[in-house]
Amino acid sequence: MAKGQKGVPSPAASEDLNSEGAGKALPFWTCQIESSPRDGEWTVGEIIPLSCEGPSVAFESSELELAHADPLQKYSLKILEVNRQTENNLQLKVTTYTPGPNEFKATVLLDKGRPVLQVESLIIPTKSVLEKPDQKPYGPISALKLGYPVWLWISLVTVLIGLLFFVLFRLRRKVQMKKVIDELQQHNTALGAFNQFNKDIRQLGRNYIFGEQKAWPEEKKFRYVQSLDEIFRMYLLREFFVPALDWDSSLTLKTLSKQDKKRFFRYGHELKRVMQELDQAKKDSDKLKSQDCKQLTQMTARVSQQIWKARKMKV
Repeated sequence: MAKGQKGVPSPAASEDLNSEGAGKALPFWTCQIESSPRDGEWTVGEIIPLSCEGPSVAFESSELELAHADPLQKYSLKILEVNRQTENNLQLKVTTYTPGPNEFKATVLLDKGRPVLQVESLIIPTKSVLEKPDQKPYGPISALKLGYPVWLWISLVTVLIGLLFFVLFRLRRKVQMKKVIDELQQHNTALGAFNQFNKDIRQLGRNYIFGEQKAWPEEKKFRYVQSLDEIFRMYLLREFFVPALDWDSSLTLKTLSKQDKKRFFRYGHELKRVMQELDQAKKDSDKLKSQDCKQLTQMTARVSQQIWKARKMKV
């Protein structure tokens, strides 16, 4: 497991950010990377799972961002998604846009623009997407000159890079789809997608008893919602052959609306609501009650039945 190295930021580097905390010293949290890159370095723009923990902090929202004392690192590390948020722990998805060792010092976490904690020194080795990032440009050839203004060439290069990333994104999605189909063919079950989903839901219900008198602890609620979300996404994967376990909800819904557009209107609205509720429940599992978990289970069962009925209809 690749981990961020600990270190205490220098007072001079963090003086400006700490001054925003109304003279109150910010608590220090330690962050570490939860997985390892394939070849020892992360690639620019790649999603990096980050786990942070430290003294108790009262968060006001999930609108979190990272601020750096070094202005050159302003856009070097960005929070893409908050997967879990408690007073002592954060599970984040982040990315970095600059290649190199990338040692982040005196980094402060902002909650709606308000400094709430300081992150100890974190190193994320990152490589460029280019094969030879240090390659020097060619010198002038004879008396050739650019016949167009520089901004036009910059715009053209930007468009070409954008098209390249779009093509790579589409290719990556096709590879994911092919991988899903291959895996389903290798691990096919006797039960259909809908029946397997109902079987998994019943098993989940036997493991978690809703009628218990005492309140569920936070960790139990979090595990239940995670399991329910995984079962439901596995149902979508088996039913539609889309990598719902790897994609976020918006991309999954967008793909289903195109793939099953003749039936999507029959269940699409309810499916979108269920997936949004599950996403929100994973973020705020500490606010849930056991009754909320039961209601989420009923919602997934109801929408899966709507999908099953719609898929049986001839179009």
